[in-house]
Amino acid sequence: MVRTYNNNSLLEQIKHATSTGKLHHANLISSGQGEDGLPLALELSKLLLCEQETGCGSCRGCTRVTKLEHPDLNLTFPIVSGGTTGTSDDFLIQFREAFIQNPFLDPNSWQQTIATKNQQLQIPVKEIQNLQHKLSLTAAEGKNRVLLLWMPEAIKVSASNKLLKLIEEPLDNTYIILVTHNKGRLLPTILSRCAPWHCKPLTEDAFEQHFSGEAENLKALLNMVFAPNLGAAITAKNDPNTTQIELFANWMRTCYKGAPVEITGIVNELAALPKEAVKTLITRSMHFLERGYYHNVQATHSSATDLGAINVQKLSTAVVPAGAQLITKTLGSCLRDLERNIHLKTSLTNASYQLHRAFRGQ
Repeated sequence: MVRTYNNNSLLEQIKHATSTGKLHHANLISSGQGEDGLPLALELSKLLLCEQETGCGSCRGCTRVTKLEHPDLNLTFPIVSGGTTGTSDDFLIQFREAFIQNPFLDPNSWQQTIATKNQQLQIPVKEIQNLQHKLSLTAAEGKNRVLLLWMPEAIKVSASNKLLKLIEEPLDNTYIILVTHNKGRLLPTILSRCAPWHCKPLTEDAFEQHFSGEAENLKALLNMVFAPNLGAAITAKNDPNTTQIELFANWMRTCYKGAPVEITGIVNELAALPKEAVKTLITRSMHFLERGYYHNVQATHSSATDLGAINVQKLSTAVVPAGAQLITKTLGSCLRDLERNIHLKTSLTNASYQLHRAFRGQ
């Protein structure tokens, strides 16, 4: 059963808006990657397609929504190049399987499922054109039609205006639900025409509840590596190699030593990964190092002090207060470089030397 962990009050607000007829036809749910965004969108879809009009969860309509099989639930999500039609329809079976296995599906987990090498996720123009046709058809059940669009920030610029037209010219009994992890990349005109629903980040309690039946050391590891991205943690539990702990540890050791030949080697290794995997690694690195910093400065007890390749107590000795700000600035700048498609090796090399300076408190 799909559920939300830290946004039940937001769900109640959405239910009230729906039951009182005040729900906007276009809704924008914003959340962190792998958090409550997609589950919340599914709950809203149930409310709109439920035979009892309550999102009961047990009627035929709700059951089909949960399985992503309702004929009046149109799904759009980022894809990679290839396929027969060049639209989400080519990957619908894989998306259903991935979502049912992991309702908190995050972009990196989805990319690993369908991409090869450096294929990037995107929503092409043809997808939006396909939506215009689908939404013009009569509802199969004679009631509402719902478009659930995951990651509108992945829409090509040339297609954004077509989406805007769908929002500005609503069809009768048609609802649009956008789930974004980066609303800053959306057109201001799209933002201004959607009702905003902002999810609070997940806390450690969400990890504790979701993995309640697991061993304490595994829960501690998943929380340490992935919080608040529950979707990535679920993927990692099923495939431990995706934690990237060893890769992070090797990169940090190399940066600490500062040997040019070794830095070149690790940069080449990182640059060979899909870009989304590198972005995920940098985000997790910020999380790791932040944990090490707080362990150092506040002498807090860590429930996950020994993670095999990483020991938080040892890590904390490298994250000195004098270099903490430079670490945050360096990794944040590297992440922005990747978003702007700046040369990957150049950005990673610069970041590695900056991290060496930060670890040395320079």
